[in-house]
Amino acid sequence: MARLAQQTYQINGIETVVLSAGSGDPIVFLHGAGTATGFEALAPLADQRRIIVPIHPGFGASADDPSIDSVHDYRRHYLDLFDALGLDQVDLVGHSMGGYIAATLAIDGRERVRSLVLGAPLGLRVPEHPSVDLFAIPGHELLSWLTEDMSIFAGMPNPPTPEVLAAGYREMTSAARLLWARNYDLKLPRWLHRLVMPTLLLWGDKDRIIPVGQAAVWAKLVPNAQLKILPGVGHLLFDEAPAAVAAIRQFVSKPTRARST
Repeated sequence: MARLAQQTYQINGIETVVLSAGSGDPIVFLHGAGTATGFEALAPLADQRRIIVPIHPGFGASADDPSIDSVHDYRRHYLDLFDALGLDQVDLVGHSMGGYIAATLAIDGRERVRSLVLGAPLGLRVPEHPSVDLFAIPGHELLSWLTEDMSIFAGMPNPPTPEVLAAGYREMTSAARLLWARNYDLKLPRWLHRLVMPTLLLWGDKDRIIPVGQAAVWAKLVPNAQLKILPGVGHLLFDEAPAAVAAIRQFVSKPTRARST
């Protein structure tokens, strides 16, 4: 299986780490509000395509950028990154906070997005099925909220080392710049009709962070959306379920997939 190689790019003055593997048409994966589990679960996508995983500023090995305090700042950052990488069109995948970013990028830059996969995306206010406030969860409970399969954290030190705690605090601080006041955009539903590219919604039915009840709302608002719900899977669906990664591969390889307009 291919391993993800690491490169660093200067994007508007910010050192941005990009992981990649494989060759062919690019699949770009925008991660959620943490990088602790890594991204090797995505490596099977490199068997047939080029998988690109940029690390958000303020997360992982990328540099901090305290000026980023809205989803639109990340959207512009990634449009600049696409330019730097020479990516005219991509199949775009976003998970959780990364799904929020991906949907926003695709709304405004839909000519760059061939197809869109949103894994339990953040960004909508659904009063009947509200997203959990990450910052209200006690630190020692957070991992159990994120997954139904605690074995995905088996490689992490227990108890966590000071370095692990510091890295987690840094990433939560970066996420808080976006999400502290609210973890949704009241105007987002108004613009989801612009997602005219083929779109796949993926959700675990045991998601405690962004409940699966939100899936139907997204499916109603996005014109060409398909919905796939994974039984017994929590919020970290790509780490927990190889079927989630397989669903990406199957969806983006459909020969009848229309190109975005």
